[in-house]
Amino acid sequence: MRQKIIRETFCTEEEFCTYRDQLQHCLREALAKQDGKDTDSLENEVTLLEIALNEAVNNAFKYAEDRVSIPAVTLSMCLLHSQWLIIRVKDSGTGFKANQVMTKLACLCGEEEETWQWGESGRGLFIMAQVMDKVRYNAKGNCVMLMKTLLK
Repeated sequence: MRQKIIRETFCTEEEFCTYRDQLQHCLREALAKQDGKDTDSLENEVTLLEIALNEAVNNAFKYAEDRVSIPAVTLSMCLLHSQWLIIRVKDSGTGFKANQVMTKLACLCGEEEETWQWGESGRGLFIMAQVMDKVRYNAKGNCVMLMKTLLK
């Protein structure tokens, strides 16, 4: 069963920023349903999820606004079978070659951190991949799905 938590479209990063408190509340509620979570663990996990979510939204705005006159980013969040938190971030841009970037990122995970050369790309994807259980892009490269297992 799929339980919708939120679905919003933002036209500016400022608009998204005004919505962050509500998103934090939604994340906290979704994670609070896990058995055995103490308050500190819950807050740490909410913070990490917020960081991953912010990276996804920031990337969407950054790359969509270069390609369209009015960028729009749609964020949706749901619970799937009460076991998965699913977050989707879709932008109105033309997308990017996600498979190539994700393959490069996977190769970096085996290297020493000091040898990584992020430049202007990849760091946000790395953060998302470390925080979430799964990170998937659509074929066009303009929609990312972040999946997190909820422990029972």
